[in-house]
Amino acid sequence: MFKKYLPELGGLLVVGGVLLYQHYRHLSGIILLETGLLGIAVILGLGHLWSLWRNRR
Repeated sequence: MFKKYLPELGGLLVVGGVLLYQHYRHLSGIILLETGLLGIAVILGLGHLWSLWRNRR
């Protein structure tokens, strides 16, 4: 049952995060957190692409 609502909760979390970021953008801690999250997202994205490429062959 929880898996049914997981995409909606994720979407709400993303929208809420964007709104909070826009409101508190001037804080240096938010910029540091954003940089860290973007770095983690890049690493996970590259790992996913590498996994897809490796499993394709």
